Amino acid sequence: MKFILAVVSTLFAFASAQVFAAEANELTAGQTIRINAPPAAVWAVAGDFNGLPNWLPTIAESVIVFGKNNQIGAIRQLTRRNGTKVTERLVDYDPVAMRLGYTYVDGMVAASDYFPVMTVKDAGDGTTIVELRARFKRVAYWMDPPPAGQEDQTLVEFFNKIYKTGLESLKEKVESSQ
Repeated sequence: MKFILAVVSTLFAFASAQVFAAEANELTAGQTIRINAPPAAVWAVAGDFNGLPNWLPTIAESVIVFGKNNQIGAIRQLTRRNGTKVTERLVDYDPVAMRLGYTYVDGMVAASDYFPVMTVKDAGDGTTIVELRARFKRVAYWMDPPPAGQEDQTLVEFFNKIYKTGLESLKEKVESSQ
């Protein structure tokens, strides 16, 4: 009996070590767009942490559930057009540098360790360059291979598509109000 217990304990310890030793690939996605408007006009739209529904077509509603809008630590709950919800925390907000960053808190998340950053930069010719980049890991990082649809490349393509669509929509919104 002691022998069986020792074998089971050893197997459990080995399996646990393998699970905890699993390291996810850090992935990145990013898109950039030029907008025919001055940076201040772009930042007025893009720099509103609670204003995502105004320019990102996949978001139906955003509500600040903790803190104050555009203050580090603020938490927003987003309702996507498909009805799913996700909560995000503002972790970086610099209106002078025109940069904001956030991360997932909970909800129907698409990635783990998700840290996107948006920057708005003067292109020097009356236009603005907006960059949206993120680093993240897949949700099921401990599984190799991952479940179907959660492969690294699939996730990178998903975020690149969302970012491209969002930035094109931001461009249309800002340019139409000029």
